[in-house]
Amino acid sequence: MPHVSVDAIVLRGAIYTMDPAKPKVSTAVIEQGKFSCVGECAVPEGARVIDVASAVPGLTDAHGHVAGFGRTLENVDLSDAKDEAECVQRLAERAHELGKGWVVARGWNQNQWPGQKMPTKEALSRAVPDRPVVAERVDGHAVWANQAALDAAGITKKTKDPAGGRILRGDANDEPTGVLVDNAADLVLSKVPPPTDEEIERALVTAMDRLVKVGLTGVHDAGVDRRTLAVYRKLASEDRLPIRVDAMLDGQQTIEALRADMTEWKKTPQIGKLTVRAVKLYADGAMGSRGALMFEPYADEPTTSGLAVTPHDELKHRIAEVVREGFQPAVHAIGDRACAETLQDFIDARAPRPRIEHLQILRPSDMHLLVDSHAVASMQPTHATSDAPWAEARLGHGTERQKGAYAWRSVLSAGVPLACGSDFPVESIDPRLGLYAAETREWMPEQRLTREEALRCFTSGAAYAEGAESHRGTIAVGYDADVTIFADDVMKVRDVRALKIDRVLVGGH
Repeated sequence: MPHVSVDAIVLRGAIYTMDPAKPKVSTAVIEQGKFSCVGECAVPEGARVIDVASAVPGLTDAHGHVAGFGRTLENVDLSDAKDEAECVQRLAERAHELGKGWVVARGWNQNQWPGQKMPTKEALSRAVPDRPVVAERVDGHAVWANQAALDAAGITKKTKDPAGGRILRGDANDEPTGVLVDNAADLVLSKVPPPTDEEIERALVTAMDRLVKVGLTGVHDAGVDRRTLAVYRKLASEDRLPIRVDAMLDGQQTIEALRADMTEWKKTPQIGKLTVRAVKLYADGAMGSRGALMFEPYADEPTTSGLAVTPHDELKHRIAEVVREGFQPAVHAIGDRACAETLQDFIDARAPRPRIEHLQILRPSDMHLLVDSHAVASMQPTHATSDAPWAEARLGHGTERQKGAYAWRSVLSAGVPLACGSDFPVESIDPRLGLYAAETREWMPEQRLTREEALRCFTSGAAYAEGAESHRGTIAVGYDADVTIFADDVMKVRDVRALKIDRVLVGGH
């Protein structure tokens, strides 16, 4: 995207700073990429004056997957398919277009289909019998494969479930149905030809261009593999990142590879707009595929309590090692057991400002663990509204775990720092949808946030989560001039989803 830079920029209008000492001002001056005056300011000679309907510190998505989003723009998107048959039709059409090679897709969600049943390989194998097809579930924690893909991975009814994974099987003969959950998905995904460096770069660039257009000035990229980090490094060195990226190392690789990556990035943790100081780890799977790890069995499938994607002893060891190396542990934890165990691990490791990613189910009786761990709650408002139609069936109505589901208000009331994101491409990249979900949720409305609280979660809360609260996330003198500018007043418009993005500034550009 083209960058525009002048000696000084003056913003004039309704400016919401997220600074409690000066919450709203009418003028802010930007010089050399930072705010030089906020409040009653003289206009520097030659400055460019921008009249704004409203402006806030740059909106940041505190949990997304940039390359994954970029790839979904090129692969088959099943997110709006109304049933299994429509998915099969789209996949068959793509197979015909490609002519050869793997067909890759993402986005199916059986919870949105009539009957809410998992898909199977049968119809997909009939429609595409001659080449492998693999489609990731919307949450990325399960895949649906045709017979050719299962054959490519060597999966038969004799294949055992890997640790932290499940091969769904037919009731009669243990034949794989074609759906593989959490670590079992890797059996097939590992056979998909990896993207080239050029394809990774195209995915990142395309994705970041889309992020800017919805008003984002930054993203926390949650779990980035070594090759993608190398492309990020190249783009950052060439000043080709339009937004700030706080990238987390892949904590699920071998411990030797993780140690090597931590050693490498400690030398240069920041390159231009790229920062690497955190490590992404996984405690469990996702609730939509019943992989989130619970203390008690699922109410709608009492044969399972979820999956430990990483064995607990191994996760505890990795958290401790990450802390020793001076990196920030950021652990995916969704089920109540996964959340409680992860928070205790943070306490045991004496982790400074750890992050718990998602924190979807935390029993009220375990809230003290969140407080005592000094963890940042990295949560995604749109998950609650997307999951609401089926989440209570998984948890059980009125249970203790249901009372602690997607509990943003409880988190804030406990004095815990809250950072918000979307988990794109699981949800939309648009932060306006997250703001709307935070203040309007109908399921468990007692957990709603005010609009100002929601804005803080996408601004100052996100900055705190990455350790940047001293220079970002607030419109204040000396802070980075990252700004999201709206075409209407963000605090007065009735439906925040209708707000149009006027422009964004990143470091004054």
